[in-house]
Amino acid sequence: MARSATSADPATGPARGRAALRISTVVGVGLALAGAGFVAQRIASGWSESGEVIADARWGWLLAGLPTAVLGMSALGLVWRRIITALGGQASRREVFVWYQLGNLGKYLPGGVWPLVGRSELAVRGGLDRATAYRSVALSMGATYLCATVVCAVLLPFVLVSRADLGGQVWVFGLIPVGLAALHPAVLGRVFRLSEKLFGKGAPILVPRWRTSVGLVARHAPPWLANGLATYLVALTFAPDAPVLVIVFAGILSWVVGFVVFLVPSGIGVREAAFTAVAAVAMPPHVAATVAVVSRLVFVAADALGAAAAVPIARRAAARPHGPSVSSR
Repeated sequence: MARSATSADPATGPARGRAALRISTVVGVGLALAGAGFVAQRIASGWSESGEVIADARWGWLLAGLPTAVLGMSALGLVWRRIITALGGQASRREVFVWYQLGNLGKYLPGGVWPLVGRSELAVRGGLDRATAYRSVALSMGATYLCATVVCAVLLPFVLVSRADLGGQVWVFGLIPVGLAALHPAVLGRVFRLSEKLFGKGAPILVPRWRTSVGLVARHAPPWLANGLATYLVALTFAPDAPVLVIVFAGILSWVVGFVVFLVPSGIGVREAAFTAVAAVAMPPHVAATVAVVSRLVFVAADALGAAAAVPIARRAAARPHGPSVSSR
């Protein structure tokens, strides 16, 4: 009986996987449309004033926002290298840059798992052990957004002074104690051991100390502040008096909400709705929605530029006789 059940798995597994992907795509598209509809309503409510807002836009701030976004996103990826090292792997900055920038494009696909799979598989092709690759990417993604939530928590008192209405988004701060508990070696080690059932036994499992993991989380703070600053520079394009702390807070918080709603490709629609809901306390709603949409375009452009820069590096590495080396440089 057991043999029969096992033999059925290969037939049913792919079918179930395809069904789950279709369901996640439908749900994700629905959430994205709902978020996009909210943003469109905000823009439409002030449509008569939108022409004036665009006419008075100071485009120099937007040009400053793009390189800031590139810097922030690239810096987030390079922290991943330290996580790889903490798990016992080795990779150069160039290799991690390529893996991150190209694999990160998977976030624009529906299903939620593609950034994890894309970055991990590129790392495996680069010579990293598969188990270490997937563990490092999963830990990197968790640490990245846990840090974003902590940064928002630090900024929260200053934002509340501005009487910002957080609406129903306060729940994201509950991720902080959950995330910190998940980083404890007792919990993280158990997760890593369970992952062996997926990837098989590869390199020995190395579980970082709790202090080390928390330190890795903290290293994501400067890149997140850079991303928040990029959003603020976009806001200055349309609202010269935009308050920096509220906009930085709203920008980072929107990333967290977009990440948690993982069924939506790159949080499209959801992220913009979250930003607009918070930033509208500091500027007219239609202006906040405009900033949200333009910020999205800026970060998409930043991802595209990062990937464009990674392609020639990857080609040069592939042209070497033995392919890319996985060493610390």
